[in-house]
Amino acid sequence: MSWPVDEFTLTDPDTAVEHVVSIALPVRHASLERVPLLLCLDGPWVFGTVRDATRIMSMGGEAPEAAVVGLSFADRSMGEYLRQRARWYTPTPWVPPEVTGVRGVEAEECGRAADLLRFVRQHLLPTVEGEHLGGTPVSERWLIGHSFSALFGLRTLFTAPEAFDRWLLASPSIWWDDRSVLAREETWAAANDDLRARVFLCYGEQEGAEAGDLRFEMGGNVERLVETLRGRAYPGLELGHRVLPGDGHSSSIGAAISHGLRWLVGAPTPRS
Repeated sequence: MSWPVDEFTLTDPDTAVEHVVSIALPVRHASLERVPLLLCLDGPWVFGTVRDATRIMSMGGEAPEAAVVGLSFADRSMGEYLRQRARWYTPTPWVPPEVTGVRGVEAEECGRAADLLRFVRQHLLPTVEGEHLGGTPVSERWLIGHSFSALFGLRTLFTAPEAFDRWLLASPSIWWDDRSVLAREETWAAANDDLRARVFLCYGEQEGAEAGDLRFEMGGNVERLVETLRGRAYPGLELGHRVLPGDGHSSSIGAAISHGLRWLVGAPTPRS
């Protein structure tokens, strides 16, 4: 058998950016009273993995029976797709190093994460939940991202944590613009004594080392953020954390999703 996917385009009326939305409903969708919605950013390389993992892992209670939603930019060129990620997933105007694969962007084009979050909350989620779930109510919302889209997740967590209930953020690009996203965390901490969220953070053991380029400090940045968040002692924050043995930045995606889904539903997952 194959997992059917409903796919359509949705344009942000405020920015004119065209997105491709992919939706895969759980096998028993018609019999479920409520369903969690798992929003996968970086749809081309995250949606399919999450879809397949939830269908198989839910049989053993290691993942939820969920409506999996992928959000992609409609651009067909890989170069333009990478530029779109730098524009819309990032918290500040800045030009990333070319080693990231992002070329041909100006600083003022980037840092549009707030606009993308507005689109997600005001247009994407209402459209999906109102028109594409067959009338089944959503029980909770998850956000799943990797690299730049996990950076978007962190910015959202520290500015609008009520937008999602559970967060799977793999290899977040905390390094962006001298770790500017950490200023969002500090601002939140200064004004709030709680952060209500269930968050899974992880990274591959070999990240940075596989290219001999350690400037991004993927692991070190995640470790410092985890230490900071645990030090805040937020009563409503549940924080999971894994190092994925033997994996680099790209190869870690599958392992991150497997470990993250299990941790977020409370199923046993081995520590590295």
